[in-house]
Amino acid sequence: LTADEIEQVERLVNEQVMRNTALMTEIKPAEEAMASGAMALFGEKYGEQVRVVSVPGFSQELCGGTHCHATGDIGFFTITEEGGIAAGVRRIEALTGDGAVRHYQERRRAVDHLVAALGVPLEQAPDAVAKLQGEAKRLRREVEKTTAENLLGNRGAGPQVTEAGGVRLVTERRSGLAKEHLRTLADAHKSHVGSGVVVVASETEGKVLVIVAVTPDLTGKVNAAKLIRAIAPIVGGGGGGRADFAEAGGRHAERIDEMFTKARELLGEGAAA
Repeated sequence: LTADEIEQVERLVNEQVMRNTALMTEIKPAEEAMASGAMALFGEKYGEQVRVVSVPGFSQELCGGTHCHATGDIGFFTITEEGGIAAGVRRIEALTGDGAVRHYQERRRAVDHLVAALGVPLEQAPDAVAKLQGEAKRLRREVEKTTAENLLGNRGAGPQVTEAGGVRLVTERRSGLAKEHLRTLADAHKSHVGSGVVVVASETEGKVLVIVAVTPDLTGKVNAAKLIRAIAPIVGGGGGGRADFAEAGGRHAERIDEMFTKARELLGEGAAA
């Protein structure tokens, strides 16, 4: 259900609540009750005699539960959750009476706090949140750009650029990089190389992280996932991914250079397609 449809259901039910209509209950043969239009619950089994609960002029259902004497006893109705439970069947969860009032008050308190934090009138809150989200997205891009520039600027030994099988290969070994920073480094090399394959590795607390990235023009010739599955065992690990990007872990940092050499050999042999 959409937000508008949920509101329509709530308004419809609360209109009946405010009318304070007296309920009617009858015991009828099941066939007669069904023929009169009484609604049966999905998946329920009924005996020969059924209890029919009606709000005159509004609804009629088969139900054996406990009910109020009039719709006004419900007090207030609000939907808290709805979702599909089977093909063509949805379940609605709702609160009534004091529970519904408390739920409304909690929501109102949360909205009041949000509006106060935003420092704008309630009607301007959605636009203010959208503006903040846009600003946060812009700042994330700037942070990612700055991080990439810093990673490329603090190279230590720096990347090694070679060529094998007509493919440019960029390899670089780092220490202490978290996975997200190693990904940023791989993406930065991928952007700078233009056309080629990037293999970067970082040793952190005795563990090895490896990333292989392939530029779009070479994914038909070099498969990152296949390449990393071939070289990761050298550092005692394994991994996988997509044709253009793959990751692996390992535990033998002393064999990282050997892994880079194997990557060059496989590219030279054309064995990473």
